[in-house]
Amino acid sequence: IGHDITARHRNELALIESESRFREIFNSVSDGIFIYDAQSGRILDVNQSTCEMFGLSYEQALKCGPFGLGFDVEPYSNADGMQKIQLARTQGVQSFDWLSRSSDGRAFWTSVSLKFALIGSQESILAVVRDVSRRKEAEFKLQLAASVFKHAREGITITDGEGTIVDVNDAFTRVTGYSRDEAIGQNSRMLNSGRQDAAFYKDMWNSLILQGHWSGEIWNRRKNGEIYAQLLTISAMCDAHGKAEQYVGLFSDISAIKEHQYQLQYLAHFDPLTHLPNRLLLADRLQQAMSQSQRRGQQLAVAYVDLDGFKYINDRHGHDIGDRLLIAVAAAMKNCLREGDTLARIGGDEFVAVLIDLESVDSCLPMLVRL
Repeated sequence: IGHDITARHRNELALIESESRFREIFNSVSDGIFIYDAQSGRILDVNQSTCEMFGLSYEQALKCGPFGLGFDVEPYSNADGMQKIQLARTQGVQSFDWLSRSSDGRAFWTSVSLKFALIGSQESILAVVRDVSRRKEAEFKLQLAASVFKHAREGITITDGEGTIVDVNDAFTRVTGYSRDEAIGQNSRMLNSGRQDAAFYKDMWNSLILQGHWSGEIWNRRKNGEIYAQLLTISAMCDAHGKAEQYVGLFSDISAIKEHQYQLQYLAHFDPLTHLPNRLLLADRLQQAMSQSQRRGQQLAVAYVDLDGFKYINDRHGHDIGDRLLIAVAAAMKNCLREGDTLARIGGDEFVAVLIDLESVDSCLPMLVRL
């Protein structure tokens, strides 16, 4: 008995061809694909990208845990994965990020999408797994940059190419007194103190244009009008054509440092008790006075003055009284001199006066009498 099986044979060939096309498409997808039994969670099939993503053979991949190898990567456990598969079966599509591990032990981030599907009579869960390590790394860098921007102790200002402020950090507000809302949209010129002239800012912009950065000390003004010293670095952020699109300014308040420097310079050049120039500054003033006298064809006089009996004052009345006497005598002698003259203290009770712009030796006698 013979039967015509042409139709059945044709259907079998079509089924084989369909399976071949499905397998080719299935394996050509760049994302990893898992097909699970919806009830047991057992892996029924995986594509070639899954094997490559996790460094496994097809047989090894079928024995994986959910969305990766069959061991946990803290804090993501296989039990959590099975729970998500069941949620996809009962609640529908589930999408989430998952920390997986490859066969060489490398942990990497994946994006997983689960969807319930009926394949024939088989209730299945399709899982599409994509390696998002680069995206996660980029997100981490952005979060890190944002954290640094927010918590940096230095003030940070970001402006557009025209100098309009587009963002500032908390330290900017703390140093300048301007809130973020008050600063954004304003030109950075709002901080100018007026101490720097136009040539200063011209040199700054030339440096930014030619070198892409500028660094130096600058005096700026707080919201309350107080002028303070700033150590500022500005960097240009350029596009592909080299045009500056934004500028980033990083600054710190160095007012305390400048004040300390001033105090050190003052102590180096002035007597701390009488506040008169000391021996070092006297030498500088005398050198300048000599040069000036030579240019003008005039004379100068140097008068050395000490106090007789000063030791007796200290011994009888104490050093505090002696210091008060020195302060009073210094102030009185300074009032005897003209504005351009110099009075210095060079020792315990020793003073030197430099008298300038003298037409003759006799011209200094009235001042000496007053001293």
